[in-house]
Amino acid sequence: MPDKFSATIGNFDGIHRGHMKLISHVLSYAEKNNTKSKVITFNPYPFEYFKRDKKRILANTDKIQLLNDLSIDSVDSIKFDEVFRSLTAEEFFQKYILDAGVVYLIVGKDFKFGIDRTGDISTLKDLCKQNSIVLEVAEDVLHGEDKISSTLIRSHLEKGEFSEVSKLLERPYQITGKVISGENIGKRISTPTANIDIDNVDFCFSGVFLCKTNVNQKNYFCIVNFGPKPTFNDYRQSLEAHILDFNENIYDQILSVEFLCKIRDQIKFNSIDDLKNQIQKDKEKAESLLKDYEQ
Repeated sequence: MPDKFSATIGNFDGIHRGHMKLISHVLSYAEKNNTKSKVITFNPYPFEYFKRDKKRILANTDKIQLLNDLSIDSVDSIKFDEVFRSLTAEEFFQKYILDAGVVYLIVGKDFKFGIDRTGDISTLKDLCKQNSIVLEVAEDVLHGEDKISSTLIRSHLEKGEFSEVSKLLERPYQITGKVISGENIGKRISTPTANIDIDNVDFCFSGVFLCKTNVNQKNYFCIVNFGPKPTFNDYRQSLEAHILDFNENIYDQILSVEFLCKIRDQIKFNSIDDLKNQIQKDKEKAESLLKDYEQ
């Protein structure tokens, strides 16, 4: 007999407290009604496919790991492409809800689906009623007077307000990836860095930051350049971590970098010497900030 699923659908960029409410309802219904749990999400996100100004919060690696840590039985990451975006609301419902064995579905009240977002909550209610699927529409989760949303989190990330972000996520904000070989620019300017693979995607913020990481079960502070490297005319987004008081080969290790505070915006320097002078100032500022984060 095919599995039956309790499910939710969305981008889940950030996995914030609003998302957690949806997921907790899925897990609760699954346990009470002897179904399996499922999260249906997308990679790339629709806003990335359509090349909108909106940028992502989480690396896909972190998102999938967070969902797996919640003991979700199935995480369906749908490739958002031309074929998928062309599905009508009814075709989407048939393929990803009905044919997938979903018997309970919870979504946010702004949920839209199908080509050009033509399907809305009213459409979904009709389709679920016709097919005896239990539908729940969740109310917004508030932080003070603000609706907790990916948009709100992006605004805090852009300002370097990581303590606020942590409150909305209920965990520290971090980015995870494999340490890969870079162009050895850091070594050439006496500041070796761990270059972390970030899935070749654009994030919603950039700058130079004080962060911390854990290598071989030991915590270290690090200074992270996150974003393009304008001094070298390289405008791809990258994450380079200069780990303080550390000198080991960690290529191919998986590294998580937790963001603590912003040191400065990115700058295009006129010369390598100007960059090296600024890096020294960044180190001095980082040292002055450490006391706020040392335990």
